[in-house]
Amino acid sequence: MPRRTRQGTLILETIRKAKRPLTPAELHSTALKEIPNLGLATTYRHVKALAEQSVVVGVDYPGQPTRYEWVDGQDKTHFTCRACDKLFALDINQSDELPNLEMPPGFVVSGGEFIVYGFCPNCS
Repeated sequence: MPRRTRQGTLILETIRKAKRPLTPAELHSTALKEIPNLGLATTYRHVKALAEQSVVVGVDYPGQPTRYEWVDGQDKTHFTCRACDKLFALDINQSDELPNLEMPPGFVVSGGEFIVYGFCPNCS
């Protein structure tokens, strides 16, 4: 079991409370308000450890940095703002919104991503 540190607890709580997936740089910027001497490398190490423990998951979209969000056991639909490039997790159940896909023989679907683009409330 990894040792609990003030930095690690802060990073964990920042991800858990976030309303959207965050990049390590965004996490670091937020955490600096509480721990001014927190190093960026320390932030990356903690995020990597949390991902290895399956506490957080990376969200990857083409042309954007990986963002991390709290694992809550369900696939999420994400919205990308075309103006500010922020990524938001939406409270939409993917299985209700995605069509039933007929897969070729041998393919087994275990999850997916539904990408919605537009403008967030701050940019619209």
